[in-house]
Amino acid sequence: MLWYKAWLETRSRFLTCLATLTIFCAVFVRHAQGLIGPGWTADYNRLLFVTQQFLVIMWILAVVLLGMGGIVREKAIGTSSLSLSLPVSRARLLAVRVGTGVLEAIALGVAPWTIIFLISFLAGVAILISQVVFHVALLLGGGLTYFAMAVLVSSLLEGEYTAPAVAFAVVLLTAIIFDAWLRPFNLWRMVTGDFYVDRHTYLLSGHFPWRGMLASMSGAAVMLLASIRVIQRRDF
Repeated sequence: MLWYKAWLETRSRFLTCLATLTIFCAVFVRHAQGLIGPGWTADYNRLLFVTQQFLVIMWILAVVLLGMGGIVREKAIGTSSLSLSLPVSRARLLAVRVGTGVLEAIALGVAPWTIIFLISFLAGVAILISQVVFHVALLLGGGLTYFAMAVLVSSLLEGEYTAPAVAFAVVLLTAIIFDAWLRPFNLWRMVTGDFYVDRHTYLLSGHFPWRGMLASMSGAAVMLLASIRVIQRRDF
């Protein structure tokens, strides 16, 4: 029941984001194929790299939206009594919401690249599966930090628009600050693959950034644990 409830709460946002991401990637890649001439391997790899840049932006916006909601928002609009009356803990409610959001975020990361792979295959252009996996792993492994941040913000702030506005502001400010002063630790550049792309072939190369992924996932875990703590201590 809890999982179904969480799905109903995020269903419209998830399906809208899924359609937007997949349609954008399909149209963008299909249109760009007609602009690339013979001997296009490097150019096509560059196209895929550029596609990832746009996909990251849209995916992060999507997962921030998926991270919104929960009993704090329900309290703000006066509908929290149903959730609080269920015979489960607040931590359990949040855990199910987070689990649902993570599964939806994974789908939003995998589906667009699946479409890109199929379109490229039908066009007779071979894409290395290892490259697709690399892009998706960077997106999910690093990008889920933004989802965790959104969950934390939605646990701290009430209001229909306050929490999303603050979450989007945090995304923008962290991107600016890290790019200006802490570029080696810039999560955004890691997620887009900017640190790992070969500028001649536009293939992702080198070892997978396990330490960066571990740091990112650890940060996400800390924010989710903080969210649980906030929800448990909050007066409803």
